[in-house]
Amino acid sequence: MDTTIIHESRRLLLPFDTVVDALIELETKHGRWPAQAELVGVVLRDGGPQGERSIVMSVRASRHEEPAQRTYALPLIAAAIVNYCMKLRVPMPRSSTKTIDILPDGIALQLDNTLKLARQHAEGPQVSIEAVPAGEAAAADGAAAPAGVDAASSEAHRGEGADAAQSPEPIAGTEAPLA
Repeated sequence: MDTTIIHESRRLLLPFDTVVDALIELETKHGRWPAQAELVGVVLRDGGPQGERSIVMSVRASRHEEPAQRTYALPLIAAAIVNYCMKLRVPMPRSSTKTIDILPDGIALQLDNTLKLARQHAEGPQVSIEAVPAGEAAAADGAAAPAGVDAASSEAHRGEGADAAQSPEPIAGTEAPLA
């Protein structure tokens, strides 16, 4: 049986506050987050002794204790994001390759997946790609004018140049009010 291949690529962009929520959710799920904990501070550490990136959260377990620092490396951050997305039912194929990147305004989780599916139809001829400049496609194909437009007005619109192609006139009665 012939198969067809589909490549899927998605990028989930999470702001830092959502990533912090994801980390707290993962810690709570595994029983490592104190019940009355107060989040005192969050620092994105870009580099370190080995040049690693991490998130450092300062957490105070009770009102009278000194804050303790918890450091989360990229693999744990990725696990927290995946856990959080699964809890919120964000579709995420298990077989996808997941990569993480820290951006200036948040964290990106890249999902790449390759699917092999049974071909639905017999294999056809190889597709060739032909570039046609915009505006020449209808004239080159000899395309018929849309329903309700006579040939004379179609010819008049073609002669008006690029402005007519970019801003066509609305046809009366086709706009519906928004509810």
